[in-house]
Amino acid sequence: MNHALVRVSDGVDWQVYHAIRRSSLWQERGLTGYDDARPEERLPNHHSLLLKLDGEGIGTTRLDDLGDQTGIVRLVAVTARQRGRGHGRVLSAMVEDYARKLGLHTLFVSAVLDAEGFYSATGWARVASGAPPLLGHADSFAQMRKRIVP
Repeated sequence: MNHALVRVSDGVDWQVYHAIRRSSLWQERGLTGYDDARPEERLPNHHSLLLKLDGEGIGTTRLDDLGDQTGIVRLVAVTARQRGRGHGRVLSAMVEDYARKLGLHTLFVSAVLDAEGFYSATGWARVASGAPPLLGHADSFAQMRKRIVP
C-alpha cells in the first residue's frame, strides 16, 4: 500500500475531496447542505489535504495554520469502504508531519464524540481551556489538543 498526502490543487482532486467529505461527514450522518464552494477552503493558510492510496483518494482533512505555531485540523474523513483498515492513523501521522513542515507545534481538533476514542488513542487530549476561538465549541464535540514538537 502506497499512501500519499497531497494538498488539493486541481479540479479532479477537489471533486474527490468534496465527494468524500459530503458522503462521510454529511450524508452518512443524515445532514444536508454541504457547500463545496465555501471560501474558507481556498484561503492561503488553509491546507485542504487529500489522502491517496495507490493514487485513489480515500481520506480528507483541512489544516488551518493560525500563524502562531498552532493549527486546527478540520473535517477529517475516510471513505466508508476504507474505514477500519488503519488509514485514519496514517492520515493522522501524515497531517502531523505536514504540520511540522509548516512550523506548527500544537494542533487542535473539535472531534465528534464518537471519534474521541480514536483521537485519544493517537495522542490527543481533551482541553478545558486554552483552545483557539476559531476552533468553535458545541456540546456534541470534544475540543482536543496534540503537541507535535519534533
